[in-house]
Amino acid sequence: MKQDAVVFWVDTHESEVHFIDAILSAYDGMANVRRDYRVRNGKMYFKVYISPGMKDEFLLLTKRLRQSGTIIGDVLEEQVNEDSKAA
Repeated sequence: MKQDAVVFWVDTHESEVHFIDAILSAYDGMANVRRDYRVRNGKMYFKVYISPGMKDEFLLLTKRLRQSGTIIGDVLEEQVNEDSKAA
């Protein structure tokens, strides 16, 4: 069975999205950063699709980006409802 991409929402500033996208794009096939966003509790979260099997690498990379001064707050995995997957 084909595994779907994992969706994460990354708390960052709009000005950082292009930089984060450029870094993730350097890792062939790891992720696809979208400009889709949502605001929750005053924070802006941008949508990132992560390739199956690349979740750990993505989380490690976001940690390294934080350490280098990139503005990244919460990194939240979108929870998929099993009922909606079957539809």
